[in-house]
Amino acid sequence: MPAYLLNHQLDYAKWDACVAAAGQRLVYAFSWYLDVVSPGWAGLIEEQNGQYVAVLPLPVKNQFGIPYLAQPLFCQQLGFFSVNDSVAPETFIADMQRRFTLISQYSFNTSNIFPIHAQAEMDFKVNRQYTHHLDLNQSYAAIYHNYSRDRKLNLKRSQKAGLIIQESTDIEILIRLFKEDAASRIYGGVSELAYAQLRQLYQVLKAKGLATLLYTQTPAAELDAGCLFVTYGQKIIYLFNAASIAGRSRNGRSLMIDAVIQKYAGQPYVLDFESPVNIASIIRVYQGFGATPVPFYTITQNNLPAPLKFLKKARQFIYLKVIPTFAAKPTS
Repeated sequence: MPAYLLNHQLDYAKWDACVAAAGQRLVYAFSWYLDVVSPGWAGLIEEQNGQYVAVLPLPVKNQFGIPYLAQPLFCQQLGFFSVNDSVAPETFIADMQRRFTLISQYSFNTSNIFPIHAQAEMDFKVNRQYTHHLDLNQSYAAIYHNYSRDRKLNLKRSQKAGLIIQESTDIEILIRLFKEDAASRIYGGVSELAYAQLRQLYQVLKAKGLATLLYTQTPAAELDAGCLFVTYGQKIIYLFNAASIAGRSRNGRSLMIDAVIQKYAGQPYVLDFESPVNIASIIRVYQGFGATPVPFYTITQNNLPAPLKFLKKARQFIYLKVIPTFAAKPTS
């Protein structure tokens, strides 16, 4: 059985070594990433010969004195990470389910297919969701050939608008663009804590050389759209973006995505669009670049007493319906 360790009990060096060596490795699961998106996180670990050989991050929150799990912002997938096949992942799920009567949502990574099999033996709900991946290990000409007609037209519009791409280290412009347009369309608004978290995360990623922040500039020197990409372990994650109202029509984000594709084409990288849940217009954009759907599984569980269960269901509705809207990428 795995050991459950609180945050202060974890050996970060052993944890990060396990994540880095795991076949499922993802930037989201490193200790320094989790410290930003889920302060106080805990973990399940299997240790052999003084090293962690399997880990599962637990984004723990607390309400009414009850610890529960909730998927953090800017962290689409977590799940099980192991350096070999000697550890059964089902034991980790069983331990998670036993420890937490409430799991608002917990997302496994695309390499974890076992939750759907474990559902039959355990009392939790499993949902299949999708991100979209584009294999870049082919020529740019081959990738561009698979662009949809709309993507090609939008790229031509952005070029006709005279947009140029600038790399930057100023995350405040991206936040301002988001506040000016997308934030106003989100029910209940966006907490300043979310923006503070994005600022902190960007600084950490920048310090580690993993962040690429791009903006498009108009001939009038206006920055009208921005994209934040995170590159680690042959995967490029399209983490966040925004555009002004005018910038949406100029399709700057499509131009920046295309530029990243051109840069990494012919190399063993995957562009992960980190697709939102059930927002068809955005998914069509990603598919327009030739990206294909890749499933991952989320689990939920609510074994709280009846009065608390009702309150939590109301909050969970907001979490599942509103937060994904904030995380969603607009469509230009």
